[in-house]
Amino acid sequence: MSETSNYYSSTSGHLCDLDHCTLRTSLKLHTFGRRFYGCRYWSPGDDRACKFFKWLDTNTCTHGAATAPIVLTKFRRLEHEVELANEELKQARAMGEAAKRKAERDKVAHRISKEKAKKFKITLVISWVMFGVLLILSTRFGDVRSKQMCLPG
Repeated sequence: MSETSNYYSSTSGHLCDLDHCTLRTSLKLHTFGRRFYGCRYWSPGDDRACKFFKWLDTNTCTHGAATAPIVLTKFRRLEHEVELANEELKQARAMGEAAKRKAERDKVAHRISKEKAKKFKITLVISWVMFGVLLILSTRFGDVRSKQMCLPG
């Protein structure tokens, strides 16, 4: 990048100088931490943007070059931790969804078992009522049945 005092951008139609620029910090490895003036309309990856640029300091900043690898290493470690946390979050959400589905299945199974228990109770009551009716009928008509059941002899 070159140092200039004025730069006219024909694509965006504005004139850049130090009065209209933004103070920025370099994040590149060789110039990490150095401050510079740049066009306020500049954005990363935009080739049509104004290319105005001027370093704030005149000397090369050795501190930035020494700390850049440390910062980049820490940044990469933090990015990796974020990726791991996102993966854990995805797994937790998947487990949560699986737990919800299991809870729904358990509710349905519980409801079905309650319905079956109710049907068995009704069947039991009806069978006992029928047993009682048969008992009453057998005691009322006991003579007929007892004669029929006796073997001649």
